[in-house]
Formats: sequence, C-alpha cells, structure tokens
Amino acid sequence: HAIDSPSTDKPKKSKQLSEEYRQGTAALADMDDAAPVPREAYKKLPSGVIYADLRPGSGSTETQPGNRANIQWVLRKSNGYFVDSSERNNGGVPFIFTIGDGTAIAGVDEGIRGMKQGGVRRLLIPPSLAYVEGLEDGKPGPLPYGFGPRQQMRRVQNVRKDVPGEYVFLEVQLTRLR
Repeated sequence: HAIDSPSTDKPKKSKQLSEEYRQGTAALADMDDAAPVPREAYKKLPSGVIYADLRPGSGSTETQPGNRANIQWVLRKSNGYFVDSSERNNGGVPFIFTIGDGTAIAGVDEGIRGMKQGGVRRLLIPPSLAYVEGLEDGKPGPLPYGFGPRQQMRRVQNVRKDVPGEYVFLEVQLTRLR
C-alpha cells in the first residue's frame, strides 16, 4: 500500500482572479488586457480622460472627427470588476459610431482619437464624461445591456460621481475605421 503523504493531497493554491473580475476578458482574448500597464504608459488628456495603449494598431490612418469607428469593448468599474462587454451582450456586435457626432459618451469619443485600426486602448473615464445623459436605449454608448449592468453604472454615475479618482474603465479595440 502506498502511503498518501499529506503534502501531495492538498490542491496547490494559486492566486486566481474572481470569476466576476475575469469575465469579459475573453471578449478581447487576443489582447494583453491582463498585462500590467506601467504607470508611464498612461496619458492624461486635458478633459481628465486617461488612456494607455495596450496594443498599437497597424492601420495606416489615425482616428479623427468624422471617421466611422467600430469598437469591441469591455466595461469595468474602477475596482476592475466586470460590468458588461460587446462580446457578452451582442455576441460580438461592435459599437459603431461617428467620431464627434455625440453617439458615443464623451470619454470614448475623445479617448479613441489617434488610434489606428486593430489597436487596443484602456480608457479611464471620469463619470462627468461617461453616462451623464443616462443609460436608456438611444443614449450615447457603448451602453451596457440589461437591468443589472445598467444599475451598476447608474450607481457609479449618481453615487460616486464626486469621488476623487473614480473612473469608468473601458477597454476598447478599434476593429474598423472608415
């Protein structure tokens, strides 16, 4: 008879992110969205939007007002918890908008400028530039889908809007630019 030593019975403990945190990363699976981003990679725009390029795009042109942009997105609260994504709520249908026309929340509209097709960028958007017009259908997007995710963002917009350092996190991938 083999003797089971207690040390081999125990499952190895590994640090795992909670399911809630990890969910949605598959939407941008080929991204390095789990890779730590060095502080110096973040740039702050005069409006207060902060961004970091996680992967530069390979397209020849940079986004500018008037361009039509398709983005895949993952929305998180500032503590990193997953709220929703284009992959989860639309089966991967991108959010499509014309830059500068008001169909995207201000932080996204401004935050994706200068990106090239294929690029991935993490946006930290102050609540004042996020869902200020509300989260109902037809409001500037990308909108989370369903009651729960929208309630989470309403809470951020209403309760935490004046908290210093509070941001809405959006990871966006520019999949098409025209």
